[in-house]
Amino acid sequence: MAKKEKVGAKKDDGAQKKETFVSKTILFFTKYNKFIYGAIIAILVVIIGILAFNRFYLQKKTEKASLLILKPIEEMMKGDSASVMLALEGDDDMDGFLSIIESYKITRTANTARYYAGICYFKLNDKEEALEYLLKFKRKEDIYWAECQALIGDIYDDLDQPEKAIKHYEKSVKASHNPYATPVTLFKLGQLYEREEKWEKALNAYKQIEKDYYDEFKNMGVERFIDRAQGKLDK
Repeated sequence: MAKKEKVGAKKDDGAQKKETFVSKTILFFTKYNKFIYGAIIAILVVIIGILAFNRFYLQKKTEKASLLILKPIEEMMKGDSASVMLALEGDDDMDGFLSIIESYKITRTANTARYYAGICYFKLNDKEEALEYLLKFKRKEDIYWAECQALIGDIYDDLDQPEKAIKHYEKSVKASHNPYATPVTLFKLGQLYEREEKWEKALNAYKQIEKDYYDEFKNMGVERFIDRAQGKLDK
């Protein structure tokens, strides 16, 4: 009988605790209901504000910027210095990449314009300015990300900063499986590893070309570089 009483007592204690918790909860909401409702309303106002901003302002800005960027891209593709400069800076009849970046900062198109501005500076042989814009390119436009990282690697290689070049080449290879561009980046990576006497990494880069991009492997004559790297490791 004593055991049954203890069990019953435990059940009563549990029920009392539940009642106490419920009572405290009700008391809390009763006491602070104005504050709670105010906080909920404030959150809803913020959410509605964000949705309205995206729908009625940002979307329109993005659409406009997307149309404006077509002309400077067309100019840049001409390739000559005058056209590249026009694409970069624009004129009275056309917004260039720099003005699109400035006027449409919060849009995805401004991010794309940073990438193209970096290319323009690179074509104009201003590598420091090219880096400034390319390094600000955010990974929103995955279609350009790998190419951007490879170009940054090229610039750092030209500036004799092999460690930074390797870092960005590796990012490019990791992000892309382009059957033409990626094996070229892998080869550049292998060459940099060789210069740094990292022969095992160089060998792995060349073998990745053989494994994943065999047609380009044959076209590029990578086999002899595999033999050289393997020879260095076997010594």
